[in-house]
Amino acid sequence: MTKIEPEESSTEEKIFKAAKDVFHRKGFDGTRMQEIADKANINMSMLHYYYRSKDKLFEKV
Repeated sequence: MTKIEPEESSTEEKIFKAAKDVFHRKGFDGTRMQEIADKANINMSMLHYYYRSKDKLFEKV
């Protein structure tokens, strides 16, 4: 799993790119928020700051 580098994009963009990849590979039910946070190289608090739930993040993607 390739992490997205901090200088590559804003935090919100990193989350979006990571979520798009994970949702595409694993589907909604197979995706865990921790995996998205890890791929975006952020902590869970930051992920929940931008997207309160997996549902909201999935809708955005």
